[in-house]
Amino acid sequence: MPLAVLPDGSIAMASDIPTGAYVSFMETDNDCSKQAAIQAATGAIKQLGDHKPNVALFFDCVATRLRMGKEFDFELEKVTETLQGASYAGCNTYGQVARVNGQFSGFQNCTAVVCVIPD
Repeated sequence: MPLAVLPDGSIAMASDIPTGAYVSFMETDNDCSKQAAIQAATGAIKQLGDHKPNVALFFDCVATRLRMGKEFDFELEKVTETLQGASYAGCNTYGQVARVNGQFSGFQNCTAVVCVIPD
């Protein structure tokens, strides 16, 4: 994640980038981040089948929180709504990937991950 443009024109990154590595800059907007969190929560709920959600874990990259600012609260509200009343705990992380069989979406960093534990 780019953090700042330095006085010499170089870019300060959140992690080291090895010499010779290729970097692709991507962009998104807050609505896409909120939708990704909803999709992650919805997908986790679907995995429960007939079981009722009891509690959940929610992780999202710190880059999302930094980019969204106060709008990150709206992402959390959407997760709360989607989890059908289940309490959850979580944190911002330094990148994560979690997929289930048959799921091919998502990318490293800025990816919402939800784990729902049934009753």
